[in-house]
Amino acid sequence: MRTALLESEGRLVLADLEPPAIQSTDQLLIQVKTVGICGSEVHAYRGTHPFRKAPTVLGHEAAGVVSAVGEAVTHFEPGDRVIVDPQWVCGECAHCLAGDINLCPSKRVLGTPAWPGAFGEYIVAPEEAVFLLPDHLSYVQGSLIEPLTVAVHIARRAGLRSGESVAVLGTGSIGGMVAGVSSAIGADPIIVADIRQHCLDAARERLGATHDILLPSKDLAEEVRALTHGEGVDVVFLTADDASLASTAVEMAKRRGRITVVALMTAEPMQLPAYSILSRELHVIGSTMCNNEDVREAIDLARSGQVDVEAIATHVLPIEQAQRGIELARTKDDNAIKVILSFEEASARPRMGG
Repeated sequence: MRTALLESEGRLVLADLEPPAIQSTDQLLIQVKTVGICGSEVHAYRGTHPFRKAPTVLGHEAAGVVSAVGEAVTHFEPGDRVIVDPQWVCGECAHCLAGDINLCPSKRVLGTPAWPGAFGEYIVAPEEAVFLLPDHLSYVQGSLIEPLTVAVHIARRAGLRSGESVAVLGTGSIGGMVAGVSSAIGADPIIVADIRQHCLDAARERLGATHDILLPSKDLAEEVRALTHGEGVDVVFLTADDASLASTAVEMAKRRGRITVVALMTAEPMQLPAYSILSRELHVIGSTMCNNEDVREAIDLARSGQVDVEAIATHVLPIEQAQRGIELARTKDDNAIKVILSFEEASARPRMGG
């Protein structure tokens, strides 16, 4: 099968590998049609991800078609169009039984040595991790549902409610989706900040952001407070891979506000001003991946058009251009936000802009 293999740090190579095979009766074999490039893949490419390590087949934002099913699979059949939640969990620990599958201590994650990913043309997945892709959504839109599920979980972890004010620091793929989910919930205002104007434009023009701030700013926290009558925002989403923004997030949060940390900031420690957190009774919240409820909600948001998932999609490239794709995802050159790799024929691989 066609594969873009992360052979070593900074090097993706095209390889013809044997496709995986169904190993138990509850598994499906899925032919990948499209796969998004996530920031975690960029970290793996640069050698800074904690567990996505070369050599491996990356890729976890997968959409495709069922090729074969195990005998115990009851909800899918060959030919079904599907997406995959990239978590293979035990189903037996306290977290799994409570529905918090993202906290399963023994889970495998798609796109790692433990579960080779969707930069290969075929993947195997357990039935509980597979969801039907609505008929009117394309495979590209299907690959974009995975970052939307992450945003849904982030908003749920923050306890975001209609009418609350929001600041999103970093409007790449996840930050853009967080703005979209915040808008769908009814947050107002939704203030977004980023170092790239094209990311801000997508968030404001298509994802419901009400104000945008181009960084660097002379005083970002003060600008946010000015937009909220001096109070600060109810929720700050820290979605930029920049640890220096953490203290700024604290400064712009209102009393008893929530700061939700999302970005994978592996290069440097995150420093928070303790007295500001204590004196204003701020909540600092972590968020990782999603659960099944989040996936179902994300599918509904995409199906109904409440969140325009394609707002972040800027490039669709053939799998043969995986190296270029990951460089675009890393640098955001050519107005890139989300880069999608495709296994489909050239006629079905439009370049979406940028």
